[in-house]
Order: sequence, then C-alpha cells, then structure tokens
Amino acid sequence: MSPKIQARLQELEALTRRYARYSRSAGGMSSVLGGVLCLVAYLCGPLLPSTPLSKAMLIAIPAVWLLAKGLMMRRYYQQLGHVEQQETPLERRMHRLNVVVVVLVALAITAGLATAAWEHQGSLDAGALGYLALIWLLVLATWRWLRSPLDFIVGVFLFCQAAMVSAGGSYPLVGMTHTHEAMLMSLVALIFPLAGLAMIASGIAEHRQFRVLRQHLEQLRQPASAES
Repeated sequence: MSPKIQARLQELEALTRRYARYSRSAGGMSSVLGGVLCLVAYLCGPLLPSTPLSKAMLIAIPAVWLLAKGLMMRRYYQQLGHVEQQETPLERRMHRLNVVVVVLVALAITAGLATAAWEHQGSLDAGALGYLALIWLLVLATWRWLRSPLDFIVGVFLFCQAAMVSAGGSYPLVGMTHTHEAMLMSLVALIFPLAGLAMIASGIAEHRQFRVLRQHLEQLRQPASAES
C-alpha cells in the first residue's frame, strides 16, 4: 500500500471516529439544551409558585431533554448515516457502575417508601408514586442514554428534581435555607448548575467542531457524486 493511500485511509478513519462521537458522547446543541434546562430546573424549582402548571413543566423537563437529544442526534448530527461510537473499557465500566449505583438507590428508596406505607397502614399518595416512578425512569435513562459524565450528572439532577417536585419539594438554593441540613443540601446541589454551565460550554464547542467536520465530509462526497 502506498504512503498516499495509507494516509488517506487514516484520514477517513479519523473523520469516522469524530463523526461517531455524536452518536454517544458528544451532544452538541442537545448538550446546550440540557445545560439550559438544568439551570431552569435548579432555579425554578424553589422559586416558582407550586401550581399544577409549574409542577407539570418541571416534571416534564427530563423527558423533553431526552426526546430533543434523540431527535437532534438522528436528524442533524447523524444525518449522513448512523455510526455507533465504540466505548472504551473504562467508559464501559463507568457506565455499568453508574447504572448499578442508580439501581441501588432506587431499590433503597422503594424499600423506604414501602416500609413507611406499611407502618402507617396506608398506601402511597400520588406524589410519592410519581416520585417513585421518576426514580425508576432514571434507571432506564442511565442505562440507555446517560453515557457521558456530564450527561449523567445533569440527567440525574433533572430526574431527581422532577421527583422532588412530584412529592411537593425541590432542591434548596443557597441563601434560602433555614436549617443546617437544608444548608448542606443546598451546598451539595451547587454541583448541578456548575455541571449545567460546563455542559453548555462543551455543547457549543462540540457543535462548532461538528460544523467543521460536516464540511470535510461533504467535500468527500462531492467527488463521488461527480463520478456517478
């Protein structure tokens, strides 16, 4: 094989790997949307009046993001054909660990709610059932869609915030707490808006990279179209 042909094949392989990233780890504008929705959910959860409309909007945010993420991937970032990104062994282990952790948390919450209902000789109310359903939907989302670290952090927050809203609460904001426990929770919850901001910056960079990549791919298609 001549050096020129070998260099050409290496170039095509590199372009394919870059394109395949947008099937899994790179979100582009869907990451920007996820980061914006993360900030919206973080701020609006404790600040908006608790009305049926506001609760429905906050509860729907995770589904809206995942639906938009899938549509953007299929209709834009993979419009030249679906190429699946191959996970590295480390990425595969981290993903499995995330799924295991979320399953264990969901089992613990389910057991706790079931025990509380049994001790009080009653059934779970609609808010508690919604909370439980959203936690188990998080398990499904983690297994199927939340592959990158930022996707996982933001996705966990969106589902957990929706679950809290369903149960009549939300994550507290710093400066709006009245107990020591709530203050600690508000400090821990700061990781989520920071992850949202990082996701927005990452998504903008990925989208710009994709536009350059698309130009390269379209240039490769032009000689083939001319020959045909």
